[in-house]
Amino acid sequence: MSHIANQSKYTRHYHPRHLLAQYAINQIATLELRSQDIVKAMGYPIKHTIPACERLRHVLSNKYLGLDGSYMDKYFTAEEFLATLFAVLDIPHTPFAEDIARSKMLLCTLSMIIKVHPMAV
Repeated sequence: MSHIANQSKYTRHYHPRHLLAQYAINQIATLELRSQDIVKAMGYPIKHTIPACERLRHVLSNKYLGLDGSYMDKYFTAEEFLATLFAVLDIPHTPFAEDIARSKMLLCTLSMIIKVHPMAV
């Protein structure tokens, strides 16, 4: 995965571990959007800018795009966060819905394996 987009002043804090995250980061660099501008456009209140920016950084650096429930807030579910982020970045959600569903299925499978065989992971 290329990390060229991370050289931008707009994207240097993101470390993508998923292809969709890399795509989103490239779009952030192209649009020259600061994280504060992104979360504001997503509808986060001003007083929640810092935690929202942290969630954005986490999602774009997480190998499961945050779909593993590793970072949640009262404003968006993991899926809603991705859909809203894609809308703000002018990325069509539909072409990537299958990849997102595949990631969710993998997480579900891993969760079931851990419940049945806790020492397996």
